[in-house]
Amino acid sequence: MIQQKIEQELQPYIKRNVITSIVDGILNAMAMGLIPLQTLVVYFISEYVDSNFVIGLLTTVQMLLMAIPQFFTARHMERLDSYKGLMGKYVLIYRTSSLIIGLLILLLTPRKPLLFVILFYIIFWLKGLFMGTGNLAYYSFINKVIPFNIRGKFFGWRGAFNSVGGILGSLLAGVILSGSGSGAQQYGYLFLLAFVLDMLSFIFLVAPYEPKNYQNGAEENQRNAYGFKLKEILKRDKNIIRFIVAQALIIFPVVSLFPFQTVYAKSNFNIGANVISVMNTIMFVCNAIGFILWGMLVQRRGFKWGMLGGYILFIVNLISAIFVNNPNVVMVLTVVYGLTHSAYMIGNINIVFGMCSYEDRPAYLCITNMFIIPISAIAPLINGYIYDAFGFKVMCVINLILLLGGIAGFWGVKEHHR
Repeated sequence: MIQQKIEQELQPYIKRNVITSIVDGILNAMAMGLIPLQTLVVYFISEYVDSNFVIGLLTTVQMLLMAIPQFFTARHMERLDSYKGLMGKYVLIYRTSSLIIGLLILLLTPRKPLLFVILFYIIFWLKGLFMGTGNLAYYSFINKVIPFNIRGKFFGWRGAFNSVGGILGSLLAGVILSGSGSGAQQYGYLFLLAFVLDMLSFIFLVAPYEPKNYQNGAEENQRNAYGFKLKEILKRDKNIIRFIVAQALIIFPVVSLFPFQTVYAKSNFNIGANVISVMNTIMFVCNAIGFILWGMLVQRRGFKWGMLGGYILFIVNLISAIFVNNPNVVMVLTVVYGLTHSAYMIGNINIVFGMCSYEDRPAYLCITNMFIIPISAIAPLINGYIYDAFGFKVMCVINLILLLGGIAGFWGVKEHHR
């Protein structure tokens, strides 16, 4: 009933919400394409850090900090009339990290590289703390301002346009990295330009019209312990538990493995920053193709089947990685990762909203993030340890086993509210 009221109020603003959200996505994707964590940032920081374990700590601690605000943010969001103010404040804060890191690269790397690495890690980790609140509010906001009946198409095409923005960003990164000047200096320019694009993106991020929340239980939520509500959901709904367990297994290969494939390619095939730029472009092209394909499947069958398609495809990546023996195979890994990553991104959060009623969305998202974010944080650390201790191919075999187990569990997940 509440969702119907909101979607009726949205009708005159659908075009505005779709267009502004897509423009926001393109600009933000360009910024991310300039400094993609999975390839270019990992490549850059590996110039200063030798241990794969320490490289894994970059994302591990950041994601653990993302988990901290989940409970308090979800409880707070159920009392809000709108999500836009909360989302805008925290997104603006964490996007300024690119400005700070860019300045640190330009000022510190030539003279005090150790101090730079320490500050780089601290800022990256603090960014996660603000992302924990900003992203929770953002996903609730975007799933509120886009009508349910066009959500599959919207996220598919928005993801495709985002990938185009990512391609433009990666191409621009290649141009900047090939210019004159020291390598570190060029990376500083990339972070500063990413900040400018993110600020332009922010204008469109907060532009969609958001109806008021028609929440009837705000006073009740203040009286009752919110933790008790979360426990009750976990007791009665085995479907969300099944989803969390399956995703926990799948996260190891699908989310955390690719940076180590980049590190392996760099150390074994002596690839340079120009090849990394090509990999970024290939990844974003495949992302665009994947978002369109999975978006069409999601519109017809639901987010579950779009995600499963990407996960099954990723088996090819892992088998290829086990037998990788030349730089050309690295490009195959990049292609498959791009296609799979789009499937993961299109459904990872959105599928949760199909498992519950409108009123329970913040609670379900909170439960999911409280489990999935720490696992996402630990996965790179564990994969980094396995890589250092047992080698790249053993890491890939273990991740293949986890992926197959996750796919088997994911098969039983249901979307009740489609």
